[in-house]
Amino acid sequence: MMVVFLSGSQKRSVRAAVDIERILGNLGVGAKRLDVAVAVDDPNAGSVFQSKSKESATGTHILLDKEYKLWGKFGIIVIPTVIISDTNDNVLWVKAGYGSDFAPVIQARLNQALGIAQEIDPNEADKVKTVQNATVTARVKRHLQMAKILRQKGRHKMAISEIKKAKEMDPNSVEVILELGELLCGIEQSKEALEVVDKIQTTKNTEKARALLISGWAKRQMGELDEAEKLLLEATTLDSKTTRGFFELGKVYQAKGEVEKAMQAYRRALSLVFE
Repeated sequence: MMVVFLSGSQKRSVRAAVDIERILGNLGVGAKRLDVAVAVDDPNAGSVFQSKSKESATGTHILLDKEYKLWGKFGIIVIPTVIISDTNDNVLWVKAGYGSDFAPVIQARLNQALGIAQEIDPNEADKVKTVQNATVTARVKRHLQMAKILRQKGRHKMAISEIKKAKEMDPNSVEVILELGELLCGIEQSKEALEVVDKIQTTKNTEKARALLISGWAKRQMGELDEAEKLLLEATTLDSKTTRGFFELGKVYQAKGEVEKAMQAYRRALSLVFE
């Protein structure tokens, strides 16, 4: 069993929830043998932990503890805190707080609790992570992955914060710049998005298409519909699988009163969702 204590208002809790969801998803069928209880401190905090994996969702329970009674019984002081017990209900491991060793140690301890074979000694998992995180590339990848998951959860400001950390480490990364541009458009910071993608230099059509999409998206938000249409048509020509590109094109045509073109673009976007 794993008991997790989280706060919906704390950034470290959100990052911990993201890591835990990913780990449970990686457990596959092994997660079905694991009961997970997530104690949260307010009614809306349950949204912090929303597993999308069928396997990991099995046996997961959200417990509202706004009066901190359960927290008191467990003596919880630091958030997030994770408690893992083995199959005999003996406490195997307790982790208070969140750091770079959080995810690998939880992964190793859950494998240990479930009897899943692994190459890493659970007692050495924190040291392995330190080595893996030693390169700039590894840290950038970590921030990028976190940003993408936070974006999926609708936590755009936190996602932007993660992307900006990655950009500071590698200011020339096209992937990081594109992700930041899309996030900025997602919260309608159009001018900032344009400034970001204007600096992109790439020869890859997929990256060019994303840059054009972001520019067209931003121009549409700014009311420059003709320029937005031009950019989005270029984007959808380079990448015929861009759902967002066709959706934004539909919004442009709708704003221009071109109903038939708008419907065609929306239908194309919808068909891509279900491909």
